[in-house]
Amino acid sequence: MEHRDEEVSDVMVILKRECAEDKFDATVEALKKLAMEIDETDPDHGMVQGTICADKIDHVRKWPCVEYVRVDFTYIADYPVGDPRNKDEPDDEKVEGDD
Repeated sequence: MEHRDEEVSDVMVILKRECAEDKFDATVEALKKLAMEIDETDPDHGMVQGTICADKIDHVRKWPCVEYVRVDFTYIADYPVGDPRNKDEPDDEKVEGDD
């Protein structure tokens, strides 16, 4: 069975120059609160790179400090059992030999 827990995107967020200078750390923290997994930051260039739920990208694009958001790749994540992001229903345990 195919599972689709979440559609996620690898993105690069570029901040406007004035925000990159004054609000870089606050913006990174705000992205983390949106559950963005941060892979790399470059404060000198106002760049934050990471992975975020695809349905949150338009929200980030509207932030006043964001110059643009580049989406590198979008894919379906299937999280393993026990991961809090896993949305799959528990499978009924089937004992071998039962039909």
